[in-house]
Amino acid sequence: MITKKDVIPGSFRDPSGFVFFQNGALYRQVNLIYREHYDHLMQSGLYEALTRSGLLIPHREVDSTGGAAPDHAYKILDVELVPFISYPYEWCFSQLKAAALATLKIQKIAGDYGMTLKDSSAYNIQFVNGKPLLIDTLSFEKYREGQIWVPYRQFCQHFLAPLALMSYRDIRLNQLLRVYLDGIPLDLASALLPRRTWLKPTLVTHIHLHAKGQKRFAGKSVTKGDYKLGRLRFAALIDHLEAAVRGLHWQAGGTEWANYYEHTNYSPQAHEQKKALVAAF
Repeated sequence: MITKKDVIPGSFRDPSGFVFFQNGALYRQVNLIYREHYDHLMQSGLYEALTRSGLLIPHREVDSTGGAAPDHAYKILDVELVPFISYPYEWCFSQLKAAALATLKIQKIAGDYGMTLKDSSAYNIQFVNGKPLLIDTLSFEKYREGQIWVPYRQFCQHFLAPLALMSYRDIRLNQLLRVYLDGIPLDLASALLPRRTWLKPTLVTHIHLHAKGQKRFAGKSVTKGDYKLGRLRFAALIDHLEAAVRGLHWQAGGTEWANYYEHTNYSPQAHEQKKALVAAF
């Protein structure tokens, strides 16, 4: 019998399902409310395409009577264990950028199969054998004609804002993700970025103006039907976000030890003496 103690804290935030441990194995329960989307994921070919590409964690279906909430269970998935769990605030610039591009690539592939991401949290990505992997199988939903990209704000806060701050201000600013677990607020990112980023159209659109829009509509009730986005504009948004991410770079600066042997080197004779001394230990 699965108890609440076996359920991973935080996974209950998604009504579609949750993750739990049993006898040392990791399982994901798919709730009945997610049945339509899960069936489409599996039957459309999207699951196979993503797992074959190494972008989505594989699973196998097992007996659905062993879940922590069997009355709500549709499927129980035996999920492959990730050998090492890391967090976005621990990643270097190139890792965070790779995770962002992988998320957008997954979104593009999902679109070809009539689905879209409903969640673009950086915490849904883990690195296995050095490559980014989506570990949340329930991050997808069926695409509805005219819908907006639901996780747009989340993507900007989890990926674009920290990457821009690391690129234009200080590499250590990814540590803000320790404080802001839901992503760096865009108004904060906009305030911290230098003025020259207002000359970069991708950052103007997705950080600066996005932050102003959030402030303008804060506290106002907005229904899903108020805004519609055609397929072409939907695809263009993903392309523009990809261009924004690809346009960000970070180059390591010199350190006290970077050019040690060029500027503080031993003579050839002293170098050989040092080697002999070290070898003697």
